[in-house]
Amino acid sequence: MSADLDRRGIRDEMDQARQTFHRLLDHATDADLRRRSEGTKWTNEQLLFHMLFGYLITRALLMIARIFGRLPDSAGKAFARLLDAARRPFHLINYL
Repeated sequence: MSADLDRRGIRDEMDQARQTFHRLLDHATDADLRRRSEGTKWTNEQLLFHMLFGYLITRALLMIARIFGRLPDSAGKAFARLLDAARRPFHLINYL
């Protein structure tokens, strides 16, 4: 029962994030999107894109986690090492 509650809570939180994202886009003017965001070097449009991209990555990673959860531990550890090795190039590409 606890796992069902956690899943429901996660699903509700992701749905709320989706609704907030759409509300932000629906009400943003072109000038709002071109303006620099507070606390980052990005424009608001770039920040919203990264929010969407993060959501999409999270969905993909959940699916990958389910797959690796069924494989031997060694497969999961190898995948974790691969992700860790890709961290620095990912941060550089993300920054640029």
